[in-house]
Order: sequence, then structure tokens, then C-alpha cells
Amino acid sequence: MAQSRENAKVGKRGIVSSRPDRRRVKGDASRQRILDAAIELFSQKGYAGTGVQEIARRSGIEKAALYWHFGSKESLLAAVLDRTDAEFVDRVMKRVAKGQTSDERLDLFVNGLMRLAAERGHMVRLMLSIAIERGHVSEESRATVAKVFERTRDAVALGFAEALGVELPDVDLIARLVLAYLEEAAVRGAIDPDGAEHERFFAHLRRLIVLDVQYQLRAANLTVDADRLPRRK
Repeated sequence: MAQSRENAKVGKRGIVSSRPDRRRVKGDASRQRILDAAIELFSQKGYAGTGVQEIARRSGIEKAALYWHFGSKESLLAAVLDRTDAEFVDRVMKRVAKGQTSDERLDLFVNGLMRLAAERGHMVRLMLSIAIERGHVSEESRATVAKVFERTRDAVALGFAEALGVELPDVDLIARLVLAYLEEAAVRGAIDPDGAEHERFFAHLRRLIVLDVQYQLRAANLTVDADRLPRRK
């Protein structure tokens, strides 16, 4: 099969080695810049308050190039949500899986949430703004945010089931508590970064989680090995 000069070259021994397509690499870089700019602006100004021209200007590309990559502002939002979802759920849960005990896993979970609020709070604010912008954001986009929250709940449920060896009857309430704390921390961090007190705030969340786990186990008459139980600190 013939190889284009741009994409491959034949060595002395007849072995074909691929070279990256410069246009594709450049296009991928442009796409990432657009996503970065959109996430930043959507989280700062909301979806309705951010114009396509502003996103293009922030990312350093032409407006036409933005439409070439994403087709529409709504499609750009969908791509932003996909990327946010991966970072919102996977970033924390992959860290939790490294823990050996329930205490370690809970510490990793809470610390991951704290880092997410401190370093990626704009993503949390973005999803929160989309959820409440009913007049400007489509039902499809809000449904996507709902799925992100649903996946977060499922990940929390799975994490506790693996750590405890039993399924908590109201683990969804723990997930909702986690999301509420994360949203508040992200908003507080934007309003008053110096007074956010993330460490104190998330230490309180950890205590509440432990208390609720203990309550649910007692209420459901579930028995768990003592070494599986997370401890209060």
C-alpha cells in the first residue's frame, strides 16, 4: 500500500515508520485550547453569558475554526461536559482504589474531593450553573449533568460496597451529601478563596460520612468486620 510522504517513510530495511500528521496534531491542540477556554469562561460567566467569539478569542483561534471543530455552541457544551465528567468522577475514584483499608480509602476520597474543589472548582461551578440555567441551556445538556451526578452516586455506592463488604440502604444520601459539600466548597472558593477553609470543611464531611455509615449499618442490622469500618478522626 502506498504511503504519503507526510505520514510515512521507508527505512533502509524496508520498514515503514509512521510520522504524525502535523495537521491532525495541530487540530487536536486547537480543540484542547477551545475546550480549556470554554470551561474557564462557562464557569466564570455561565453558558448564556459566554459568547462564541469570546471563546475563540480566549483560545487564540478564529471563530470559524471553533465551528469547524464543534459545529455549534451547544455541541461545544456537550464536549465540555464529557471532559468535565471524566475529571469529575474518574479523577477522584481512581485515587480511592489505591487505598488498602476503609480508612485509607475514605481519606483518599475526601482528600480527592478537597483537591477537586481547590484545583478544579471551576468545573463544579460549571455543572452547577448548567443545572440551573433553564432558560438558555437545553434539556439535553441538563440531562448530561444529571448523568454526571448519577455516575458520581454510583461510584460512591460501589466504593462503599467494596470497602464494607455490604451495600448501604441509603448510600445515595451520602453521595448527595458529598455533592452538596463539593458544590458549596467550589462556590465558597470562588467568592472568598482565603476564607474557604477547605481542610476544616472536608474534615467535617469525613466525620459526617463515618457517622452516617455507622447509623445505616445499625438501622439495617448489618454486620461488618471491625477492620472494615472507617473510624472517626
